[in-house]
Amino acid sequence: MKDKKLNILFLSGWYPNRVAPTLGNFVQKHAEAVAMHSNVIVLNVCADRSCKETVEVAESWLNNVYTINVYYKKVDHNIPVLSQFQKLIRITRAYQLGINIALTKLERIDLVHHNILFPSGIVAFLIKKKYKIPYIITEHSTRYLPLKNIKIGAIERFISSKVASAAGFITPVSDDLKTAMIQKGINGNYKIVYNVVDTKVFHPTLNQTTSSKIKFLHISTLDDAQKNISGMLRATAELSKTRHDFECYFIGDGDTSPHKQTAKELNILDSFAFFEGTKTTAQIAELMRNAHCFLLFSNYENLPVVIIEAFATGLPVVSSNVGGIAEHLNEERGILVRKGDEKTLLQAMNQMIDAVKARRYNNEDIARYAANHFSYEAISENFHDLYHQTLTRHV
Repeated sequence: MKDKKLNILFLSGWYPNRVAPTLGNFVQKHAEAVAMHSNVIVLNVCADRSCKETVEVAESWLNNVYTINVYYKKVDHNIPVLSQFQKLIRITRAYQLGINIALTKLERIDLVHHNILFPSGIVAFLIKKKYKIPYIITEHSTRYLPLKNIKIGAIERFISSKVASAAGFITPVSDDLKTAMIQKGINGNYKIVYNVVDTKVFHPTLNQTTSSKIKFLHISTLDDAQKNISGMLRATAELSKTRHDFECYFIGDGDTSPHKQTAKELNILDSFAFFEGTKTTAQIAELMRNAHCFLLFSNYENLPVVIIEAFATGLPVVSSNVGGIAEHLNEERGILVRKGDEKTLLQAMNQMIDAVKARRYNNEDIARYAANHFSYEAISENFHDLYHQTLTRHV
């Protein structure tokens, strides 16, 4: 049975679309990994204020994945209850339309792979009830993490518990997220499956030369509340008082102006701290190959894709010890620091500069670890095994 090519319907509340082109790109990578062994159709439903019709459909092929984006016209109503009712009707219509299209494309759907438990997990639950198709759920959200301090209400807890208990597996991308979900009262059959990195794009350079200046690289949304850019800038400013053999590059699709202002006030702008805007995936990979260390000082995370991309290019990482990062970042692959502790960050950056110059990190071993744990091939095999376990139990 395991040699049989399965037909998988990927459902996701987060997925790249015309409204948010990068939303859920990590879910997209999971779908692409699954497509190595199975036929995959992705269904994403999204509100779009620009819709001319109540519901609009866009279909496309990308990287062996057939994607159905169904857009419903965003509801704007002065009466909240009526607005929510209209929204529910449009969402229901959009999902049913998308499911009907998927059913015409595939002779059967063997399993539903749903992403992001609440609220859209109810769709996978209802499909199972109506069509007798089993499902698994993958969770990526940081909403369950303690620092987020998001209170889960009785209705959400009830729905989430029902959906989770009926799933063949719940697959968080880190053990830390699994623990957080269980602490929120969401119980189920858990199995960790990591995020994906494309090792054909993210790979080490063959002959990296150590320049006179060590380059730290940070890539994110540049949201200070989560990523603590200001903390990294202050540590950079302190380090610049004692040594001048390093540079820090901050790359992101967020607003750089407040961070540039902070760097200017610290007298490090364009001397020790440099800022650039949004980059393509290929450009990010090239930036990593030209850097010496990846830098992250977040207040909260799950398992950031950018860290495993850094690993895949052979980069050691300096990161705050949050989320599932410590599950993979050990002394062979970098340095963990206490969240929010700028003094330990300063010490780690200083230590990293010396370590890189002394070539204490084995870039090939770091890249090999990423390939073994996060590559398309590794994640595809993990999901393929879970699908068959789920189907065996469902028979």
